[in-house]
Amino acid sequence: MAEEELFDGMEEILEEFMRESGEIVEKLDEDLVTLEEKPDDLELLNQIFQGFHTIKGSSSFLGLA
Repeated sequence: MAEEELFDGMEEILEEFMRESGEIVEKLDEDLVTLEEKPDDLELLNQIFQGFHTIKGSSSFLGLA
């Protein structure tokens, strides 16, 4: 029973990770297109790095990386 509860909790966490990562990827897609138009926009470049860093960190925390 305890293992099932642990798995259920992990399943919810993974679903949340996938949802949040999907939102970040959608934003990254938009930002990368904008960066092509504005390659000198350092603030935008920083936002892009933060998005990738967030996904990388979360996936590592969950043991997916």
